Amino acid sequence: MQRLPTVTAAFFQDGAYRLTAGAAHVAVPALLQLLTTRGLDLARLTTRHASLEDVFVKLTGRSLRDDKD
Repeated sequence: MQRLPTVTAAFFQDGAYRLTAGAAHVAVPALLQLLTTRGLDLARLTTRHASLEDVFVKLTGRSLRDDKD
């Protein structure tokens, strides 16, 4: 498997591939080039920035809304 720059995780979920990247402005052009090289079409591309809750869950494994028992 070819690695894309700044991509730290990749998985298939809900019928789509999801990538985690440190720098989207670097990873997206590399992804587009890889798809072009392989003769593949991109059906859809969305990006989003991590929220503070995303970071909290990543670091603690718990949601901010988890019950306190």
